[in-house]
Amino acid sequence: MKFSILRAGAAAAALALTLASAPAPAPAAPSGSDATARQKERAESQKASVEKRLSDMQKQLSAREAESEAANSALKKADQAISEANKKLRTLKSEREKVEERLKELRGDSREVGRSLSGAEALLSQIVRAQYLHAQRHTWQSLIEGGNPNELARTSAALGYLSVAQVRAADALEAEQNRIDTVSQETRARRAELSKIAAEEEKNRRELLSEKRDRQEAVKKLSRDIATQQAAIEKLQKDQARLENLVSEIDSRLEKERAAEEAERRREAERRKADAKPVAPLPAGNFAQLRGRLVRPVKGTVAARYGTRRTGSALWQGILFRAPEGADVSACAAGRVVFSDWLRGYGNLLIIDHGGTYMSVYANNESVLKNVGDRVRAGETVATVGSSGASDEPGLYFEIRYKGKPVNPQPWLSK
Repeated sequence: MKFSILRAGAAAAALALTLASAPAPAPAAPSGSDATARQKERAESQKASVEKRLSDMQKQLSAREAESEAANSALKKADQAISEANKKLRTLKSEREKVEERLKELRGDSREVGRSLSGAEALLSQIVRAQYLHAQRHTWQSLIEGGNPNELARTSAALGYLSVAQVRAADALEAEQNRIDTVSQETRARRAELSKIAAEEEKNRRELLSEKRDRQEAVKKLSRDIATQQAAIEKLQKDQARLENLVSEIDSRLEKERAAEEAERRREAERRKADAKPVAPLPAGNFAQLRGRLVRPVKGTVAARYGTRRTGSALWQGILFRAPEGADVSACAAGRVVFSDWLRGYGNLLIIDHGGTYMSVYANNESVLKNVGDRVRAGETVATVGSSGASDEPGLYFEIRYKGKPVNPQPWLSK
């Protein structure tokens, strides 16, 4: 609304200039009171006309600003919906990989059982053949050969036991094969179901991306309608102030948490009267020792550096990386997520607290993959590259802040 006030002020100044430059009424003749009245009437009409024009301009500007606000709100919803769709697709991909691994294991089990079943059937065939040959022998043949007649009976009994045992083993292997076939069929059905869900999610994602492009075009058109150089600078300053306020709020909250935890540690130490090691949210000072060794947040090219001119007198307070849409965004160091939401001017935004009043900022993401309170490791994927917010091209905007103030990230990153 500051822009509206500026425009209103400008229009008021134009009105004052118009009125000041209007020709002064000529001195009235002693008998010209009617002419003076007509001149007064014309001046009042001119003033009313200018005031109406100014009012109309203010109404048009307010309407444009309201449309722009609605378009930005729609863009926010599109960015958030795309973020959720990408999360679902990642989860589905992981589940499908597990299903494929399970199918691979089942195929291996099936081959192993098949080999065992073939061996069991071959052995059973040999036993049946031995039983047949043994059945052809008579007791008098063993007597003639000098053998023990009882040996024939024992051999026959042994072959019978072996035959029964082998049949049972073959039945067990067939049952196991049937079980494996059933599980494989269920697993393949789950794979087909996941593929169908993934296809629907991908279709939904493409539709959301199309809607987002339309909304981006609407935002751009409205921005062109109402934007001037001063308005662009003012917007950047508002965005920066918005981020400054957010960081200040987070810093204040973290300070209160640290104070509460310190008080709790003191109370715990008094209760235990020992050298207990209380759990601190993050060790202060560790981040400062990582200068020059932080993980680069994304694999990409540097499009804008800290301290360079952005628009008008506004300067970049971090580094803008250009990278492919959907590329992984990594945490520069271990820490805890303290903000994970959409912020005007920065799109899907993630902020990580590293302790010691250091924080890192990741903006314009396609998706944020972590929630407030999540602990992250150095190099862990926390988001994906996108063009959310006011960004025209896919990339990552990255900042490092110390005590709430931006510092140059370049010397902190590893080569």
